[in-house]
Amino acid sequence: MPRPKVHPSQRQRAAEACNFCRASKKRCSATVPCTACQRRGIGASCVLTHQPRGWRKKPPPRSRASAPEEARSSPDGGDHNPDDEFAWGRDGLTNITISRSAPEPPQLSANSGSPTQGPESHARMLLNLRGEQVYIGEAASLSFLQLIRDTVTAQIGPSQFSQSDKRHSMLETEPSAAVDSNDLEPTTYNLDVESSLLYARIYEAATGGLLDIFGPLEVEDILVKTRTDGPQSISSYKHASIDLVVAIGAQCNSPMDAQQVGSVYFRQAQKRAFSGMLEDPTIDMVRAFLLMAFYMLGHCRRNTAFMYLGIASRAAVALGMHSRHSYADLTNPFCQLRLRTWMSLCVLDMLVCSILGRPPATAGLRAELDTTAIGSSTSLDTRSCQSLFASYNILTIINESVDALYGKKVTSTAIVEQFLSKIEDWSQKLPNFLRNPLTSKKGSSSRKVATDSIHIACLYYFAITLVTRPVLISNLTSRQGVASPSSSPLASACIDAAVYLVQTCSDAHKSGLLLGNMCIMKALIFAAGLILGFDMFAKKELDYEVETTFRSAKDVLDFLGIQSPQAAHYSGILTLLSDAVVKQRMKTPTRPRSRYVGKLISFSKEGDTGQDSNNLNSNDGDDVALPHNNTAPASGDIGGLWMTDISGQPTEMDGDMLRGWDILDLSQWDSFPFYSPRVFGSD
Repeated sequence: MPRPKVHPSQRQRAAEACNFCRASKKRCSATVPCTACQRRGIGASCVLTHQPRGWRKKPPPRSRASAPEEARSSPDGGDHNPDDEFAWGRDGLTNITISRSAPEPPQLSANSGSPTQGPESHARMLLNLRGEQVYIGEAASLSFLQLIRDTVTAQIGPSQFSQSDKRHSMLETEPSAAVDSNDLEPTTYNLDVESSLLYARIYEAATGGLLDIFGPLEVEDILVKTRTDGPQSISSYKHASIDLVVAIGAQCNSPMDAQQVGSVYFRQAQKRAFSGMLEDPTIDMVRAFLLMAFYMLGHCRRNTAFMYLGIASRAAVALGMHSRHSYADLTNPFCQLRLRTWMSLCVLDMLVCSILGRPPATAGLRAELDTTAIGSSTSLDTRSCQSLFASYNILTIINESVDALYGKKVTSTAIVEQFLSKIEDWSQKLPNFLRNPLTSKKGSSSRKVATDSIHIACLYYFAITLVTRPVLISNLTSRQGVASPSSSPLASACIDAAVYLVQTCSDAHKSGLLLGNMCIMKALIFAAGLILGFDMFAKKELDYEVETTFRSAKDVLDFLGIQSPQAAHYSGILTLLSDAVVKQRMKTPTRPRSRYVGKLISFSKEGDTGQDSNNLNSNDGDDVALPHNNTAPASGDIGGLWMTDISGQPTEMDGDMLRGWDILDLSQWDSFPFYSPRVFGSD
């Protein structure tokens, strides 16, 4: 006779245990993640089923030795619930299997057209500044970051990189208080025409290749008109647009100008933009909210920028700017303005959404744009227009690839090569002035031409990394003895594109072409830095170019971090990833250890004397960071007299580096998040 059910208020243990604690017969706190899983560094895999016991599938009887093989072969893709176990060998954590919450994706072979197998980035829900959950899609760098964190945790245990306190939040700055224009001192904030034009030139450089929403002399004419005839001579939305030009220029110039001029002019523009309560859409409204979105990207308010882009897109659709009839006469300057404004909106919308992994507001509205007729128009044959068209075309390819590879999960080498072919065709049509920006004449527009080329080149490299990143992940986490990107041309393309992207930005920084705040470039550099860091962590051999480029990525982000907290945050993440790479390398000796000598003492808790490395789990997986002058426990079976190398620093970078990666098969792991509430926590 079963014992009576205990009342919830009288229970001494949790009614439901997580998958790990239930399999290992441990006391569970019944939280997600639970205390035990957090101590073991597998909090991302902690899940409560909340199902009756009769509904749970029991694993088939099997021996411990055959667990990995059976975990790989699950043809029906159903829920699998094997016993959780840690297997610590001489090369560190070599294998971990956890209960599955989703079917395994199919296998990708570098020489076949089958889809990828193994871990992949998944959507996440992060907390914004107010504690609300916001969506981050699969293609976002922040989702890829979580995959790297799970990999690092499984290999070296918990670390500052994988257990950061900020991993559950999306970095955002506090919005400054609204400013009343009547309280501003005219001598301090009412700039003259010359100062305003200076900021307008910086704005043109900052938005080069991305936005083209003003005529050649329109900004100067409006500044002179407001100076002579007063602010009442133009509409509030047009005045807001000019204020935003000054605000963006000040934001990118220096920290002092960003605080004293940029924020004030932005608040004035914001007040004017919302004065009409969005009741009457105009092209000036579209331009104002498009510029407000760009300013917010530089102000580390990505969600606000995303919403402003939504307002601008709805206003543009209401005005029919998405229809080809609105630019039927391309010889008309007004039709040209509408076309350039619509394409600028599409460019920024697609770019922001590809970085955040969200569906664009202009999705499905760009089909009517006749790019062939636009490209053949002589009235649009200017450098600004050609740069804008180039950005529009490459971002269209990026948007299509993100939807296919990350949204619909249609991943195969044939699809990847198809998108790479499109990108190659696009690159062949680039104008010469974008390939060689420094060959143009020196002048006030030389910096703008350079930033046009830099932005478009970075978009080209970013497109290749997004298309080939699933192949790189599959290649680096493959168990088939070829855990090197060089074994797959597609994986090598991902590494090369990341290297070129960072090198381009680093060269621009050394040449003095970068502004203090580059809102798009910092996100692209961070995405490339994560790819390089993941490659460094995974590979057995050292790659000097990758190592040097990774340091260059941190240097550029440090420069941009002077004015951007987001860039400084990205640099901090890459620094922690670099520390994790060093820790991984310290775990494995750079040369084979002699069987005649072993390490006698260790000053870390992981290497307590008399305790074999296979029994380290008896401490519940608690991880203690090794000091820089210490090494991991030696793998010899017999003890020697004294330790031979107290420094433990690598001296020979040979092929024995990171031997544990050969037996790393992430395709059978469950430590990577799927769509469930436990996923939605982190950056």
